[in-house]
Amino acid sequence: MKIIKYLPIAMLLFLASCNNNEMKISRADKTIVSESMDQSPIYITKNSDGTINLNEKNRIGNTDWIFSIESSLPIGAVLPDVQRLITKKYTKGMHPDSKQVYFLYLDTVANQMAYLPINGFEFVTDKPIDSVSIHFEKNISTEKFIQELVKVATADTLAPKIPVYIY
Repeated sequence: MKIIKYLPIAMLLFLASCNNNEMKISRADKTIVSESMDQSPIYITKNSDGTINLNEKNRIGNTDWIFSIESSLPIGAVLPDVQRLITKKYTKGMHPDSKQVYFLYLDTVANQMAYLPINGFEFVTDKPIDSVSIHFEKNISTEKFIQELVKVATADTLAPKIPVYIY
C-alpha cells in the first residue's frame, strides 16, 4: 500500500527531472540532397544566456558532417566555428577525408529533412567586390541564410567554389 502512496510522487519527480531540449532548425522549400548514409551530427545551439554552444563530440573522420544549427542564431556568430571545423576536416593528415559537409534543414514542401552541401561555397568575411556576388550581413539569421543558399544551389552545380560574402 505504501508503494501506491509514494508512486505518484516518484513519477512526478522523475518527469520533472527530464530535460526536454528542443532545437528549431532552418526551413526551406526545396531539397538539394535528400539523404546522407554515413554521417556525424554537429550541433550548434544557443545557451540560456545567449552564448553559442558547439557540440562537436559526435564528429568522426571520413564521414559526412551534418551541421544542425539553431535557426535563430546569426550566421556571423556561427560561421567561424564551421570554417574552423571544415579546415580541420580537410587538413592533410594520415587519412584523407573525401566526405562532404552539410547544413541540415527541413524541406517544408516535401516535409522531410534535407541537406545543403557547403563544400561548394567559399565563405568570405570581407565586403563584396561586386553587386552580382552572393552576400549577407553577418547578423542575418541562420534560417534566412540557408533559405537564400538553397535558392541558388542545386546538387550538381556546386563543383566550383562559389564565393559567399558575409560582412
